[in-house]
Amino acid sequence: MTRCRVSEDELAHDHAQVEITPEMEREEAREEFETLMEKVTDMAEVLLQDWRFHPDYDDLEAVKHLHQHLSYYEAVRKI
Repeated sequence: MTRCRVSEDELAHDHAQVEITPEMEREEAREEFETLMEKVTDMAEVLLQDWRFHPDYDDLEAVKHLHQHLSYYEAVRKI
């Protein structure tokens, strides 16, 4: 078996050749949004199953803020 040695300069050059397109950035943002929303949903379900959980003012404001943003997109994009 032969091994190929690559210098750090060659690796840096190859890495620099990978161009990140706007489409790639949009897709990555969508994937991150999806992952975070799934986590938020799971976390909320766990909290709501615990009778000791009582949301405070900050909790409600955070949820209202998220809801307002999603409602905006729903209205603007007619989803």
